[in-house]
Amino acid sequence: MADVQQPKLHSRRTQRVRAFREKSQWFDVSYRVARERRGQIALLILGMAAVFALFANLIAPYDYEHQIRGARLLSPSWSHPFGTDDVSRDLLSRMIYGVRISIFVSFGAVAIALPIGVAIGYVAGYIGGWVDGLLMRLVDTMLAFPGILTALVVLTVLGTGTREVAITLGIIAIPLFARLSRGQMLQEKERDYTLAARALGAGPIRIIMRHIAVNTLPPLMIQAALTMAFSIIAEASLSYLGLGASPPVPTIGLTLQASREFMLLGAWWFVIAPVAALALLLVALNFLADAILEATSPYVRSK
Repeated sequence: MADVQQPKLHSRRTQRVRAFREKSQWFDVSYRVARERRGQIALLILGMAAVFALFANLIAPYDYEHQIRGARLLSPSWSHPFGTDDVSRDLLSRMIYGVRISIFVSFGAVAIALPIGVAIGYVAGYIGGWVDGLLMRLVDTMLAFPGILTALVVLTVLGTGTREVAITLGIIAIPLFARLSRGQMLQEKERDYTLAARALGAGPIRIIMRHIAVNTLPPLMIQAALTMAFSIIAEASLSYLGLGASPPVPTIGLTLQASREFMLLGAWWFVIAPVAALALLLVALNFLADAILEATSPYVRSK
């Protein structure tokens, strides 16, 4: 009897999942990302990073400023899995806090760039005419300046720090979202469903929010994941150059900067720890972008 009921339960569960996928595009995309191998790897790594970011105080064995007497440049061991640095601080604890900072900066940059850039792109693409020309010339002006120059100017005005770096990287990424969302808007506003909604008397805001935005989100989600990856490596680079947070804040870039002198002295773990943390985050975000692309591609959605 149990053998007969088990296939029925599995069939009902499959039908329920299929019904949710048909009703919600978000659920369908999330389902496809979770079933894709690269998506699973990305979600695992990013899930761990999110736990570190939220509960760093509980997970880290030591405070990131805590100095352990007689533990200068210790190699990896059971008590210090990533070893210790040049001032006797546990590198595992500092990397956990460093991942928290990287996640905060990347989310902050996307939270600034995504809504502003998408609003500019949607308005320019939907209205067109002189509004489109004016907004796109502004975007082109922002793109004309190299990212590092923009970062130097903004950080000079705002000052250095983790929050200031997030704001700077968000400003740099605004033109990318604006150009992408404008291109998507130009395509979607001439589709039959948009023309039908306009013929039925729907206003511009309703057409954009209820019809066009849903179909332009997948490429924006991919760009958001890539922008997070760029923000993480840019924050590390700025910290390495002394333009980000100041010591003893445990950013990945500052840890790399401190390890330069000791790399040739045999303290290989001092370099490996921040490089490994940075590489894992970048790989996970690029895998997530690839998985979203696969999940939203029209060539695989019919499978």
